[in-house]
Amino acid sequence: MNLPPPPAGYEDRVPRFAEETRLCGVGRDAFGREVRLAVEAATSWEAMRAEAGRGGVKLLLLSGFRSVERQAEIVQKKLAAGLTLEAILRVNAYPGFSEHHTGRAVDIGSADCEHLSEAFETTREFAWLRQHAARFGFTLSYPRDNAFGIAYEPWHWCHLPKSE
Repeated sequence: MNLPPPPAGYEDRVPRFAEETRLCGVGRDAFGREVRLAVEAATSWEAMRAEAGRGGVKLLLLSGFRSVERQAEIVQKKLAAGLTLEAILRVNAYPGFSEHHTGRAVDIGSADCEHLSEAFETTREFAWLRQHAARFGFTLSYPRDNAFGIAYEPWHWCHLPKSE
């Protein structure tokens, strides 16, 4: 894909991520697509989802690993639809800069709201994550007014390896 380069300063505020190659399946997402995660993240995700379920909270998996190539396709499709690169990069990372490339990021949803919307912050799933996700190594990547300049994404959680 032939994309314009990221805007000046982008690489200074958004970290670049290597694409994970050791992935394992964790089942299907809410859209019926097979989802893969890095091995340690997959183990933690499955444990977290199971514990939430025992408490009556159903964490819906919306996405996991996404290749650099797939990220480029997403950006290219939005450019073709007439969006500016700057507008796209407020809600999608430039290829090579997405936590999804690491296989450690998951987008989580709820049956009680539109997927991938700020309304997720009003759900019991979000409340459960705020209280329990850290025990499983997951952290909210893009809180309000984050230093990366990425829109608030209450649904986007990333597993931090024990070595970090």
